[in-house]
Parts: sequence; structure tokens; C-alpha cells
Amino acid sequence: MDMLEKKPAQIWRMLIPASAWMFPDEVPESELIFSYRTHIYFVNDDGSVLALPKPPGWEMLDLGMLLEHLATSEQTIDFDDNGEFDFGFVLKQMGYVVPTKKKREKANYQIEIINTALPHAGHRYELRHVQFVFALYHALMRCHELNAKTDWEYEHEVKRIVKVEPQQSDKVQVNL
Repeated sequence: MDMLEKKPAQIWRMLIPASAWMFPDEVPESELIFSYRTHIYFVNDDGSVLALPKPPGWEMLDLGMLLEHLATSEQTIDFDDNGEFDFGFVLKQMGYVVPTKKKREKANYQIEIINTALPHAGHRYELRHVQFVFALYHALMRCHELNAKTDWEYEHEVKRIVKVEPQQSDKVQVNL
């Protein structure tokens, strides 16, 4: 799957279970609002993310009331204003944990990461016997780690995540 063509809200939808999405029929496809643990997160079409501590009675708010809380709260976190631009900052603040309740197909995934300033300086690695959502999470956190290693001078992005077939040598062969 080519990840560079995905909008930020699409990537977030791959990570966050649909049961946590808020107002899916009212929010444009290019944006996402979801609740997770103690906050409500607002993903904008440009990829910027805001976090609002859940106000009392948040489950009863309509979209307009929720946006009013966002605009007037002094506790809103604007990750861009804090200079925190990649997914990793938000995932860490969330305390994100990959969902494991449902049995999902596990496979081998090859992950390709690029440095956006030096696209030829990317790298690939493979994760074996994992769920896609874990592979995506791992790749996003690896980008965050690489960005930190360059002291935020470079931006790394997930270019591609591809399901790969196990190599013949990886298969266990039993002769009876």
C-alpha cells in the first residue's frame, strides 16, 4: 500500500477503531474527530492535530458544541504550535496501544521509509507475523525516531507498507 498517497485522516482511520470516531457522517473525509482515553482528537485536512481534554458530558455534545469547547478551552493542545509535526508526538501523548481484541490476520510486511529531503536515503525492513495496524504503528514510530535522531532537521515518512509472502526458508518443513 502506497502510504504517500494517503491523507493524514486516512492514516488515522487505519489506526483508530471506528467505534472511537465521532460524527463520521458530519466530518469531511479529509478530517477526523475521535476520542481516545482522556482526550478528543481533531485531525485537520493538512494533517495538523488538536487535542481537547474530554469535557464533562462529552458524550452528549453535538458537533457544534464540541467545536465551541475546542475553540474556548484553555487546555487545548495544538501539536503544530508546539513544533510537534509527526504522528509519533501525538501517538505518545495519547498513550496509543494497538488494538488486539479482534483476531486479525497476521502476515509479514515490508516497510519502506523515506527521508523527504533526501528520498534516495530511505530504508526498508520487514516485520514478521504481525497485524497490519501494528506494522503501520511501528512504521510511524520509526519515522518519529529517525526524525529525532536528525534533531528534527529532516522529515521521514512511510512510503509503502507491502504484505509479503514468507520466503521458502522461513517455512517449517516437517517430513513424516
